[in-house]
Amino acid sequence: MKFKGLTAAQVTASRNRHGANIIPAPAPKSAWYFFVEIFRDKINLILLIMMLLFVALALVGVGDVYEAIGIGAVLLIVSVIGVRTQLRAQKSARDLQMTVNLHYCNVLRDGAIQKIKSTDVVVGDIVQITAGQALCADGYLIDGAIAVNNAILNGESDDCEKSPVPGFVYRPKQRVTAEDYIDQNSVFAGTTVQSGAGLMRVTHVGVQTQNAQILGSLNVIETVKTSLQIQLDNLAARIGKIGSVSAVAIFAVLILTQYFAAGFAGNINDIRMVLGDLTVALTIFVAAVPEGLPFIISIIISRNAAQMARNHILPKNPQKIPAAGNLHIICTDKTGTLTRGCLSVTENFLGDDTILEQGAPTWDIYASSAVLNNGAVYDAAGNPAGGNSTDRAILASVPADVAHDIMRRFVIIRNVPFCSATKFAKTVVRDAGTGTEKTFVRGATEIILKHCTHYMDRNDKRHRLKPDSTDEIQKRIAAKSLRMVAAAYIDGADNDDNIPGNMTLIAITAMRDELRPGVTDAIGMLGRAGIQTIMITGDNPDTARAIATDCGIITGLHDIVITATEMDGHTDEWLAKNLSRIKVIARATPGAKLRVVSVAQSMNKSIGMCGDGTNDAPALRRADVGFAMGDGTDVAKEAGDIIITDNNFVSVAKCVLVGRTFLHNVVSFLRFQLPINFSLVALCIAFPLIIGGEALTAVQILIINIVMDSLNSLSFGGEAPRDEYMRHPAPPKDAPLLSRRVIGDVAVSTLIFIGIFAVIMTPPVRAMFATPAQYDAARFALLVIMSILNGFNIRVDGYNLLSGLRQNPMFLYVAVGVIGGALLLVSFSGAAMGVAPLNPLQWGIVFGLGIMVLPLDMLRKRFLRRRQ
Repeated sequence: MKFKGLTAAQVTASRNRHGANIIPAPAPKSAWYFFVEIFRDKINLILLIMMLLFVALALVGVGDVYEAIGIGAVLLIVSVIGVRTQLRAQKSARDLQMTVNLHYCNVLRDGAIQKIKSTDVVVGDIVQITAGQALCADGYLIDGAIAVNNAILNGESDDCEKSPVPGFVYRPKQRVTAEDYIDQNSVFAGTTVQSGAGLMRVTHVGVQTQNAQILGSLNVIETVKTSLQIQLDNLAARIGKIGSVSAVAIFAVLILTQYFAAGFAGNINDIRMVLGDLTVALTIFVAAVPEGLPFIISIIISRNAAQMARNHILPKNPQKIPAAGNLHIICTDKTGTLTRGCLSVTENFLGDDTILEQGAPTWDIYASSAVLNNGAVYDAAGNPAGGNSTDRAILASVPADVAHDIMRRFVIIRNVPFCSATKFAKTVVRDAGTGTEKTFVRGATEIILKHCTHYMDRNDKRHRLKPDSTDEIQKRIAAKSLRMVAAAYIDGADNDDNIPGNMTLIAITAMRDELRPGVTDAIGMLGRAGIQTIMITGDNPDTARAIATDCGIITGLHDIVITATEMDGHTDEWLAKNLSRIKVIARATPGAKLRVVSVAQSMNKSIGMCGDGTNDAPALRRADVGFAMGDGTDVAKEAGDIIITDNNFVSVAKCVLVGRTFLHNVVSFLRFQLPINFSLVALCIAFPLIIGGEALTAVQILIINIVMDSLNSLSFGGEAPRDEYMRHPAPPKDAPLLSRRVIGDVAVSTLIFIGIFAVIMTPPVRAMFATPAQYDAARFALLVIMSILNGFNIRVDGYNLLSGLRQNPMFLYVAVGVIGGALLLVSFSGAAMGVAPLNPLQWGIVFGLGIMVLPLDMLRKRFLRRRQ
């Protein structure tokens, strides 16, 4: 035998020196890790601090623990939901990554072939490789000839042919570059053998392979804060300032009114009174904070994660779902994401420039050539297997049942397989029924046409071939960047290894990797949403340009198609200036992808990256949102935030819509909740000065703040996605969560609340309530009713307040439940709430005032429409 391989002793020594062929999985994050992460959110941190302060005051006998219990309940629910969602997403991601493509391989040891686990391969082993096999280690070819697909490393969809290099000397310390991926004999772990067979000598295993090296580099790539995280931090800071100023103001008002009323003697009662005022001030601070915001974010993320998992989308990092809605740029690979990931025949041109259709008389001879002169075969499932990508595409153009009939009809006498040097394949066949023989030839179009003198028309008639006609066909196919091959035949057997002359052209076959259904519409939707799509591919510029034009990425003459090498010749300043015009980056490298992400982020833009290969991993980790494809490498899936299990760009567009819906629902909730909070603050400051006493008791404030926040977060969190959310661009990355228009809406709603509340403070209306307890009940019920009815105003931009409620019945359930709960509390809670039951007339006054929010908000909408 030419090679003997390692001995048992050499295997042990190699494993001790170079390690095992294993890439350790990252340690799973614990529930405690996710719990701590929840309190990195500033609003949650503020609530935690306030809870601790309320507990401290309760321990010294000032106030009670209800406020602390209420806040603690919200934080507990948020924590449980958040930790559970993260742990579930982590488990789903790890389950997906447990799919291993290769379990066993054949190695040459002690002069014999042995079947071993791929994890047992060591440096120096000679591994036997065959078509369809995913390589388990890095190395170089020492025997045979193969074609491999390196797409996971460089994104290049074309097969790369490999053969031994005579006299090759491996240099262990030589750095691996992108050029090594496409050299003559180097092969790498994770790549797939498309055709051929041979032997490879292993040079790197486990953590030393290119796959593992790129995975290790992810640890030094910083992840960036998403736009939502930045917006929430800014909102928390603003609300904290408002709450602090309001708390100080109410504390000062209470101290001053009490001082002028009774003075201070400095005894223990005065100290208790001051601490009591502090409790009220802290309650007002809590009233300024929308406790339901963390709750709604946790609820929506949990819901979205479960829904997306049922629709080919696995949010490995659920916190990145809202970030998808704020993207300005999405970079995507081509093969398998925009396209189907395999070649298919688009058209067959005859020599007279007509198209051969299935069913025409000439189709029979085309089908025979496609099936018999082919390195691929149909497997048991009826799918093309073996051969190269061109073989499989041509075979797939013939139905499996027709192919089987052809194989039964003809006997293959002799076959000359395709060779990259001669660029043709030849098969001699005999018809088992008639005994006649034919020689089919297929290969590079320019080679085949040189040896053709005739062509077949669609009716199986033979004519003299006109070179001008075939030249025009080739130009038209080349202009579309389609791959083409030609098929021809001669009657009789041609038994040498050369290409025969005087052949008859059957067809010139045009092929391409077709777009996935819906991709063009998805890119159009993203474009209308102001999102730029950039194709980053390992393909050549012409092929990439053609696909980008077909799917709508390239839309104008000023759009730029550039290679990674050309981009390397430009500065980051040039790249930033021209980024909006760049639509295709061809012959891409991992460094080019990472550079685009970094430059976009330096411009304050949110960028998403799609990828399936090891070469995509650094950019996936760095991007604001990394979309990893489900059939990609483990390295890519580890680096990504969201895994697209169907590998389809359409699902990426769905993620954006879900993210935008998330953001819309969060903003709608804030438009609902902030007027309540700000009205509470204003009323609690103004009421003691104008009327005297408290506008609402601490318990009433707590119920309004906690119950309204929590339940209505469910209402707004259930709003369904709408296409209208994709009709405007995302705001800048550092833009506030609340736009100027939203702030204006909140201000108007707050003024309406205060204005209606002012009516109930007038002497004639106050006189309608016989006792202070009834008046307290009326103020409490009024604020609840105003808030709930205002929710109907907020959820729609138009005048039909019931629009879309069938898609979100929870909204109606919560509205009815909260108003019913307020009726019950007023009627039955008594002293615990500091209220008394109201009679029908008093309820009529409360509801009559509360309903006023509806027509008043209609006026706001009418005013905005007239301005627009």
